[in-house]
Amino acid sequence: MAWFGLKFKTMSEQKTLQLNIARVDGSLFMGEVVSVTVPGSEGEMTLLPDHTPLVSALRAGTITLRKADGETEEFPVVSGTLEVSKNSVTILL
Repeated sequence: MAWFGLKFKTMSEQKTLQLNIARVDGSLFMGEVVSVTVPGSEGEMTLLPDHTPLVSALRAGTITLRKADGETEEFPVVSGTLEVSKNSVTILL
């Protein structure tokens, strides 16, 4: 798709990463996302496909994920841990 010479990726062309948000009592979300924004211990960060491996503590705030269809979902977080590895993000709350 093009608009004034700009090319936009269709939903099927967008790179995604696998996201799993879990608590001790079960999974809150498991699926493919285009991005996820988290309240890291040192500040808010947005993770995109091909992000560098990372482990971080999370502080109180909101996790916001964006799916390939443009839909967003939000999850409140008090504290937790985040791990990024090979286009996969795991968040333990």
